[in-house]
Amino acid sequence: MADLKSPQPVVKNEGAEVRIALALTMIWLLICALYVLGVPNALEASTRSLLALLLTFSIMFFPLTIIWTVAYVAGNVRRVRAESEGLRRTLDEIRVSMAAQPKSQDKTKELQRQLDEIATMTLQTDVRVTELSNHTFKAQGDNPPPRTNAAALGETVEPEPDLSQSKLPLATPDGPERMPITIVEFIKALNFPDNAEDKEGFRVLRRAFEERDLGRLLQASQDILTLLSQDGIYMDDLRPDQPRPAVWRKFAAGKRGTDVSALGGIRDRSALTLAKTRMKNDPVFRDAAHHFLRRFDQVLVAFEEQAEDNELLEMAQTRSARAFMLLGKAAGSFD
Repeated sequence: MADLKSPQPVVKNEGAEVRIALALTMIWLLICALYVLGVPNALEASTRSLLALLLTFSIMFFPLTIIWTVAYVAGNVRRVRAESEGLRRTLDEIRVSMAAQPKSQDKTKELQRQLDEIATMTLQTDVRVTELSNHTFKAQGDNPPPRTNAAALGETVEPEPDLSQSKLPLATPDGPERMPITIVEFIKALNFPDNAEDKEGFRVLRRAFEERDLGRLLQASQDILTLLSQDGIYMDDLRPDQPRPAVWRKFAAGKRGTDVSALGGIRDRSALTLAKTRMKNDPVFRDAAHHFLRRFDQVLVAFEEQAEDNELLEMAQTRSARAFMLLGKAAGSFD
């Protein structure tokens, strides 16, 4: 079997950033020229002293530096994303080919090796995109440090009424107040322990399960992650496009449709197809998925009110949040 060649990325509207930058440059230079020619004594005032001259050049050329820096970064991001998409398409084609045609043992091993190489290249490309975007759009300053003592859920989320239980006017003795779970612990709990040696992860998880509504969410998340793993879908393998914090806030406020469509940033077509198929054909999986989506939505409303933007971004990286984005897109919750 011939070796697979790396797919050539197809970049849509290649060079558009340069054309836009050129247009903005011409507009800015025209504005500067009109100022110099239209304002009396403008040129004389700008060259009166060395300081005034330096200030004039800074005002003229700083916007041009910004324009061309953004154009350069935007072009690189566009090309890298096109390369990533090409690799993903090739990966999906190989998976379909392996499932559709019987292969000899030697050919299967060779194809699996090439598949692993493409998956590695895709992961590296995703990392490059993330690093490039973070370096450019967060250059104004580092994220604030995490708040270690801030409560994740300011108010207890109202539980769903249980009609099968009657209220009993029983007095319960007052016990010591329990410290509410912090935002840092909340995010760590949503991600679950990394392995059996993650003692801190298990400690936080035990604390989180003591929170009534958060514990219900974690139980639903644990159930759905187990069901997804039966189809070979693992959250660590997904690399979703991360929506901005404002999108999470709009969803928590009840917005739907195009305002929150960015939450469906899962681009793994294999995982989406498997999730949609199982939701359609497996009633147990479908009920578990919808139960998880409701619980996540319920807790998100309370968490969003307490969280800062960088904390919402950290929450979106957790395994539970990725499962929410995957199942929400599969169920059409963001349409």
